[in-house]
Amino acid sequence: MKLYTSIFARIYKRFLADTAGQRLRATPSYFFLIWRWSMWLYALVLIVGSREPYTKYPAYGISVVLLFVTLLQTLIVTLYSPVARHFFPRLRLPFASPPHSEIDEEEPIPTALARLRNPYSNLILYGIDLLVCGLVTYLSGPFALHPYFGTSSPFYRYGISTAFAAALAYGYRGGLGAALGYDLFIVLGILFRPTYADPLYTPNVIDVVGSLVDTPVAALVAALIISLLDRYVRSLQSEQANVRQQKAQLDLGNVLIQAAYERQHLLTKSAEQLRQGGRFESLALALVPHTPELDTDMTDTEVPRPQQLEIYTSPAHLPHEGEASLPGELFEQVRQTGERLTRIEPPVPHLYPPRFPHQLYLPFAKQGEVQLILGVESHRPIDEKQEDFLVIAGTQLLTALENIRLTEQTILLTAQEERNRIAREIHDGVAQLIYILKISAETCIAYTQRLMEASEEEAKQLNPLEERLQKLVTISKQALWETRSYMFSLKPLNQEHLSLQDIIQGQLREFETISEVPTSLYVEGEEASTDGDNEYARQRERVYAAFFRIVQEALTNAYKHAEATRIEVALRQGPEDILVEIGDNGKGLPKPARSDTRFYSGHGLTGMRERATELGGTLDILPGQAGGLLVRAWIPLSHAKTNTALAASASALKFPERH
Repeated sequence: MKLYTSIFARIYKRFLADTAGQRLRATPSYFFLIWRWSMWLYALVLIVGSREPYTKYPAYGISVVLLFVTLLQTLIVTLYSPVARHFFPRLRLPFASPPHSEIDEEEPIPTALARLRNPYSNLILYGIDLLVCGLVTYLSGPFALHPYFGTSSPFYRYGISTAFAAALAYGYRGGLGAALGYDLFIVLGILFRPTYADPLYTPNVIDVVGSLVDTPVAALVAALIISLLDRYVRSLQSEQANVRQQKAQLDLGNVLIQAAYERQHLLTKSAEQLRQGGRFESLALALVPHTPELDTDMTDTEVPRPQQLEIYTSPAHLPHEGEASLPGELFEQVRQTGERLTRIEPPVPHLYPPRFPHQLYLPFAKQGEVQLILGVESHRPIDEKQEDFLVIAGTQLLTALENIRLTEQTILLTAQEERNRIAREIHDGVAQLIYILKISAETCIAYTQRLMEASEEEAKQLNPLEERLQKLVTISKQALWETRSYMFSLKPLNQEHLSLQDIIQGQLREFETISEVPTSLYVEGEEASTDGDNEYARQRERVYAAFFRIVQEALTNAYKHAEATRIEVALRQGPEDILVEIGDNGKGLPKPARSDTRFYSGHGLTGMRERATELGGTLDILPGQAGGLLVRAWIPLSHAKTNTALAASASALKFPERH
């Protein structure tokens, strides 16, 4: 009982409930199979139910043999028809058409016979079917003696199904061609009667016309039905495509709203929505990064480097054989020309019907500059509706990206303006007061020294006052340096697109002016070029900012706590990483118990180390060669390029002998 229930459930799922079964059931392919099987059963009943004298005619024995031949033919046609791959999805029949992908929901109306991989083989298949049906009708024509051709054959109506098959596959021309071919076998029976036919019968007009007219009329009716059905299916598919694209635009709008502040998530989800909405095998979204304003100090001979494209694909995995593959150089070509590009790739191997990947590249420009490129690939020609869908969706996406960029720029400008305002307040307020305090203390020291030079007695009394004033000057210098450091921290580092060497030199000059401690800078290597790599440029800005803070903290510690009288900085730059060493001749830190132990302590050293490690670098505090401390900071310009060899070789940098 369970076995029968399982079989019934499978038949119901495959034949009644499955959408593919519903689509097949609504096509003439099933009409062809039902007709052929019904007419074969009709021939079976006619032959088996015959009595004398029909059983004594020679045509009866031949008809029995032909009954088994037509049974075998019908079984083969049924197994090779589209029904097989729905009832037996795991059965791999030779020469059978491959199952369609999920993109191909709009597959054509299934043909009555199988679609082979070679179109010429299709013609041979239909020709063999016609030949078998015609010969069966010709050989079994004398079954009823009169007439001995056409309608007298028990397989006459069975043979008409070959015209149905050709009409369903090739329309009017195929149906009429198969009908005329089938009628040729009837004419052959009229002109060249089989040897076992009744020689006394003379063909008449009624029998001849009745045998020749039925098949062409049936073929024309079948072709008319399939043409009307094809128009209906195409109209239905067009409506479904419109609904699907409208839904895709709605889904894309929801994505634009929900991911309005997550740029990468927005691009990834948008690529997937665009692919599904347009029914493309593959889609790639190439974003042209916003070109920053050129430096005013750039010479006329310097040319701005092109920005590299950021490409987001759907599906995200790498394509396999037979799947879409959108070459990146075509995106660059469209970016340079700013024009729409279409192309057809060679057919995908081992697929029938042959699939020629159609590719379309659409640029989206703003103020004359291409900012977004959509590239799609489909195994069917890309129609105007799909292109219009891409144009509308691409315009919406470009607007959303521009809004994100403007929002980010507004936030940065607001924060920068606030930092500049605070820096101005500090400069015009606290910094000026500290500077006046320093000048006043130095003036008091000079006045005290004059009094001390005039009288030895007063010199002894004023000596403690001079020492206190000296400490006050030192404290005011430290306060002024820290205030200036806060001002520099508030200002953006890349305001003038300075190199790291210029940034450190500016720090040292400012430090010397305030602290009167001599400094020196040793540079090895040159600043690496970004070559239009935006990610590399952003990482380099972050590295420069980290080194600025590290050098700033090291100078402050050397001046406030180490009592250094000289500070030396070494800078080594490479294409993959940067090393900076700050050494002083101060009193340093207490020696550790073991000489090879590195000690990490001091004021602000934790923050310095955190800045380096956040960018994938290291920070070491080591004893200096001539006393004092050596702060060594190494940071890669990319997390993927942590070249420890440079850090190891950089340890060979030696400072000149300190005095």
